[in-house]
Amino acid sequence: MTRIETDAINLPIPSSDLFGFLSDLSNHRAFLEPAATEFSGDADSHRYKIEVMGMTMPVEAKVGERVPPTLVTLVPGAKTMFDYVSRFEINPKDQDCTLRLVIEADLPMMMQMMGAEKLLKAQLDSALAKIQELVKEGKLGEEKR
Repeated sequence: MTRIETDAINLPIPSSDLFGFLSDLSNHRAFLEPAATEFSGDADSHRYKIEVMGMTMPVEAKVGERVPPTLVTLVPGAKTMFDYVSRFEINPKDQDCTLRLVIEADLPMMMQMMGAEKLLKAQLDSALAKIQELVKEGKLGEEKR
């Protein structure tokens, strides 16, 4: 498995608030990249389409594990081109917390050669930046569809 992760960032909100937002998958549209279309989701799963390397790919994810207030794990909700586990790792502090996004993926060699690791890292970094922006704007938890 290939492990790809972001740096941990400090967020000035309680870990319980961040966990509540991230553990409800219907909120995830707020930090997906603009190329994600046809998003639908509920508390336990979401699906959307994204264009990757010139191909439109459906993405379906469901909650694999929730460990309040420190961890939300996503796993594929349907058959995928490769197995993966995505994690939102929250580290509680006094009145704030840190967040790191991680994906562990069993990338096929051809996808590795095509730069899939770089693409996944860019997607994680983009999602983390959008979550940070939502926190700064005081919008974390609001529906953003």
